[in-house]
Amino acid sequence: MHNSVQKKKYNYGVLYVVATPIGNINDITYRAVEILSKVYLVASEDTRHSKKLLNFYGIKTKQISYHKYNEKQRCKYLINLLLEGKDIALISDAGTPAISDPGDIIISEAHNKKIHVSPIPGASSVISAISVSGYASNDFTFIGFLPKKNSQKIAVISENKLNNFSFVFFESPNRVIKTLEDIKEIYGGDKIVIIAREITKIYEEIKLLSVVDWLNYFAKNNNEKLKGEFVFIIPKDNIIDRDISEDELVNFINLLLDNDISFNTAIKIVCKKYNLNKNFMYKKYLNLAKK
Repeated sequence: MHNSVQKKKYNYGVLYVVATPIGNINDITYRAVEILSKVYLVASEDTRHSKKLLNFYGIKTKQISYHKYNEKQRCKYLINLLLEGKDIALISDAGTPAISDPGDIIISEAHNKKIHVSPIPGASSVISAISVSGYASNDFTFIGFLPKKNSQKIAVISENKLNNFSFVFFESPNRVIKTLEDIKEIYGGDKIVIIAREITKIYEEIKLLSVVDWLNYFAKNNNEKLKGEFVFIIPKDNIIDRDISEDELVNFINLLLDNDISFNTAIKIVCKKYNLNKNFMYKKYLNLAKK
């Protein structure tokens, strides 16, 4: 058995990156509770939210806010404390810090200053969703939230289709329907999509449905199910022969162009996966388009 508190280097403090529950408050490790209790300070994404967790486990450690709006100015103060030898725990509202949450800035600066950064693993909505999907356990791409601009979102989904990895991302309730419609346009209505909603919470829901069935499901429920936190998984296609016909190339490039993606970007997306010559493809596409 190893002691939960890391041995210090250079007499500096340790920055602990601590995973907290994503829904069920019991989903936290003994070590996480121990670390949160022993550190000098807890840097929390939302101190009011985290106070409930700390109170539940009887943790008296002082908190300081650390979120996307103050992380640049807060970073210097926290780094100075670490250099003085004080241990700090970084937590987000749910799950693991720095995964679609604040954390990268202070973690990078800690590494630059030779301060030890130690992960305290635990709950993750991404890994939890993948583990129960039955599809994406070996190779997948995770992108966090899709771009807000629709043309950029179409480009990202389209590129992943060509890369053919299972695609995992977060989505907000108000964008779920539009995202499903975009997936339908790119993959087709029969494409299976796994959606995990409110993982580990009372109204947890995890289903595998075709895109069309998902759209019908939400419509049937008058969009009442469009609440909470969503994790999407688009399983990779089981493709043996990755050759693509000329017609498929034309249709796919036109789809990208119809969604305000530039011609150059559309060609790059296609060429990247199939190792096609860009200059050749410019000419090839123009010739095909004239047919």
